[in-house]
Amino acid sequence: MKNLFLIFCFFSLAATCQDQNSTSVDSKENPCPPDVICTMEFRVLKLQIVDQSGSPVQLDSYYTEFSDFNVTIDEELTQLEEGNYPVATDGEMDSVDFEGKVVTFIGIKNGSKIVEHKMVIGKDCCHIILVEGEQKITI
Repeated sequence: MKNLFLIFCFFSLAATCQDQNSTSVDSKENPCPPDVICTMEFRVLKLQIVDQSGSPVQLDSYYTEFSDFNVTIDEELTQLEEGNYPVATDGEMDSVDFEGKVVTFIGIKNGSKIVEHKMVIGKDCCHIILVEGEQKITI
């Protein structure tokens, strides 16, 4: 049991190590200390979409537009409640910088784009974060 704990600690520390000289997408210095310890939690930024009566809106499809690519995150993988849609996850950390990047969440229903919501998404030393924008909208 003790060996298992030591192995877990080693892998946890190895997973959180940051290269102080590494750069973000915009070639800015990495402000994170090399000994930062992050949780193993996988974060998901979500957008809650409701109608005028406050009921969840069911979209046929959705995606997030970054400047040079689109991301579609499977709702089933994120286990969100009805009307909540994943915008970005820790998996997109390499695509944003520490100051944030403007992204647009696109929602489609009945073949028409009914949601086009801009947000600024950035990262801290460990996880993706919402820098600016609403996480609940009414359409």
